Formats: sequence, C-alpha cells, structure tokens
Amino acid sequence: MARTIERRVRFIEPGRYILNMLLFLTAASAVVFYLSPWSPEPSTLPVDAFNANRALNGLILFVLFFGIVYYLRAAGVVSPAIRWAEAFQDRARLPRAPILIGAMARYLLDADEPEKRDGRRVVLTPEATRAILDSIGTRMDESRETGRYIGSLLVFLGLLGTFWGLIATVNGVAAVIGDLAASGGEAEDAITQLITNLRAPLSGMGVAFSSSLFGLSGSLVLGFLDLQASQAHGQFYSDIEDWLTGMTEARVSGPRSSSSLDAGADGFSGLEAAFAANTEALIKAQAGQMAELKDEIRALNRSIIRAGKE
Repeated sequence: MARTIERRVRFIEPGRYILNMLLFLTAASAVVFYLSPWSPEPSTLPVDAFNANRALNGLILFVLFFGIVYYLRAAGVVSPAIRWAEAFQDRARLPRAPILIGAMARYLLDADEPEKRDGRRVVLTPEATRAILDSIGTRMDESRETGRYIGSLLVFLGLLGTFWGLIATVNGVAAVIGDLAASGGEAEDAITQLITNLRAPLSGMGVAFSSSLFGLSGSLVLGFLDLQASQAHGQFYSDIEDWLTGMTEARVSGPRSSSSLDAGADGFSGLEAAFAANTEALIKAQAGQMAELKDEIRALNRSIIRAGKE
C-alpha cells in the first residue's frame, strides 16, 4: 500500500548570499577608491592603466558590470520560486510561477486538481519527483554556464590586450632599431635618439599590462559572485528536494505483498523443476540418438569390409 509523509519545509531565502556579494563588491570598490586620485593618498595608477587603451579596457569594464548584474539576478531569481512554493504549501493564492520552477509548477497544479486530490495532499510518484528535480537542476546548470562564460570572456579580453600590446612593442622596437641603424651619427646623438624613440614602443607594454590587470581583476570578482550564486541555487535545490520527497509516495510491503511474493516464489520453483525435467528428457533423447548413430556406423563399416574382401 502507499503511504504519504506530509511535512512542511522551511525554505531558506538567498538574502545572505546576496549580502555576501554586496559586501565583496563594497570591499573591491573601497580598494579601487583607495588607489584613485580622490583617496587620502592619491594615486593615478588605475586612471593611467585605463587610458593606456580606453576602448579595450572600457569593453572589459562593461562586461564586468554586466556579469555583476547577471549574478545578482541569478541569486535573486530564487526568491520568487520560494514564494511560489510557500504559497502552494499554505494553499494561498499562487503568484505567477517563475521560469526556474515552471515544469514543477505545471505538474503540481495538474496533480492538485479536485478530482486528483488525496484529501488536501498532493501525491507524487518517485519518477515524477526525479523528473521535476532534473528539470530544475538543468535550468540551474544553464544559468551557471552562462555566468562562467562571462568570466572566461574577461580573461580572454585581458589576454587579447596582452598580445596586442606585445605586438605593438615588438614592432615599435624593430622600427627604432631600423631608424637608428639608418641614421648613423655620433654615439651620444644615437643614444639620445634611442631613448626618445623608445617611448612609443613602451606604451604598448602599458596596453598589455593594463588589459591583463582589468581582465584578471574582473574575473576574480565574478568568480566570487559565481560561488555565492551557486550556493544559493544549491540551497534552494536541497529545500525543493526535501519538500518534494515529503509529497512522494512510499510503497510499503504488506501481507498481500508477502503472499504475492510467496506465490511468485512457488511459481518460480515449479518453473525451475519443469525446466530441469525438460532438460533431462532432452539429454536422454540425445543419448539415444547417439547410440543409434554409432550402431549405423558400425554396420556401415562391416559392409565396407565385406565388400573389400569380395
């Protein structure tokens, strides 16, 4: 018979994970402000690094801002799903189901129709529970994959700027050496010209290191946000699994089940005995056929021997 375990699950809101994100972003902003020209100890390092290649570094900062918003939204999307599940538990008016639990909401609403109710409880099969959990897990994985791509994009843009700057540096140094060899002149004038002409190639190193600085720093920030968002999703998944397990029917073996098992065991024993008897009869038949075949071979040998003597 089927027995349903009914219990209420208290869902944990993702507020603490979002708070951790905001605290980390505040700490990162404080570090940037301390290194800025407006801090008590002014520094032009971030401004100079950004000005080395405004286009690429601006793109990196834009991707970083988009990633921050994306991860805050990814953690916050759990709250509407929790509100829907709590409303379903309280039999209150249900809000619109979010995309994260869309499949679960449709299935529970279909199972909660009046003609399908078991009192006030919804009963799920183990297969349905597993299908719902797989659907939620798949959508969470898709969300994490998108966020991780944004972090990888920041690293790629930083490396792109690095190679861009190195190429500019190498080409600039080669041009300086070529001009120096063509100009000739005195040694003092050649050194002065070399120092003057090396300023342009060295600016390429600024492009390389500034883009790497912004790209890797942004990837570090998004990595922490990804960790917090994943923990928020994991906590919600655990709560949903606990809740659905409470609505899943558990099949318990009773007296009828025991008698059915005994009958099945007796039937299997009879089938085994019949199979053994059939096998024994088949072996005996094959032995008789082999004996007849041997007699025929002996008779054929005797006939061949007589024919040879005649």
